[in-house]
Amino acid sequence: MSADFLQASAEGCGVRDLSGLIGLTVAEDWLAEADLAALRLADLRSDPDYAPWSVRAVALRDSGEMVGHAGFHTRPAPEYLLPYAPDGVETGYTVYPPHRRRGLGREALIALLRWAHLDQGVPRFIASVRPDNLASCSLLASTGFRRIASFIDEVDGLEYVMRLDPPALRRLLKAVDDL
Repeated sequence: MSADFLQASAEGCGVRDLSGLIGLTVAEDWLAEADLAALRLADLRSDPDYAPWSVRAVALRDSGEMVGHAGFHTRPAPEYLLPYAPDGVETGYTVYPPHRRRGLGREALIALLRWAHLDQGVPRFIASVRPDNLASCSLLASTGFRRIASFIDEVDGLEYVMRLDPPALRRLLKAVDDL
């Protein structure tokens, strides 16, 4: 998502204007993500090298319909990850309710992991998830993430810190390649 798109999103532009900026049919659900858009826009402005790690639209190939978003919270090896994965990066993803339970979150997550590992050399990944988000907990566990810690987030409350280590990452990518 470009800085222009994120700025327009943060400013509350409508679906039609946003769709024109990104070349996809933007989901109404994205309109509720103005705070995320503002956060990622600030990240881009403070660090232009963050651009390839920033939030990306998840869209259906055939229709160009935006069904969610995915990306990384920072570039690799941020200071806040030192206790968990000093050589890693934190990933996150959202699939909007009408499109859940179709494997799109899994596909987006694996695409992010593959790109960051194979193209950028990231060996380890972190994801934070609320324990009551059973679908995401299950997805992370099924891709090899394991819980290593927990913390209280000011907004979301209790969250698990899940980590994907190199052996599990290699097994996941090999299994996907073998399909």
